[in-house]
Amino acid sequence: MEIKPTLDQAMTYFFTPDNQENKRVQMGVIKLQPGERSPSEGYACHEQDEYSYVVSGRAHTILEDGTDLLGTPGDAQLIVANEKHINYNDGQDEAVVVWMLVERD
Repeated sequence: MEIKPTLDQAMTYFFTPDNQENKRVQMGVIKLQPGERSPSEGYACHEQDEYSYVVSGRAHTILEDGTDLLGTPGDAQLIVANEKHINYNDGQDEAVVVWMLVERD
């Protein structure tokens, strides 16, 4: 079993193709401060499906078509491969979201 430490930064990568055998899966956590968005400009987009779980705070996911998905503690989301999106925190507390990128067969 591998356990990666959480680093003091907004985006932490726990597992990547460079540090574990399964090259099809990546895992990390993002911490968004109140009013913060990620990426700071434009959209994020991945060739993999992105699964996320909100640990704390309020984390919105805005899709390119304008769909606004609000995640609160205990909520899970799936962003399909190649879906452009933005994450932002409109709450008053830090938002913590665990995410996984998973390649399809």
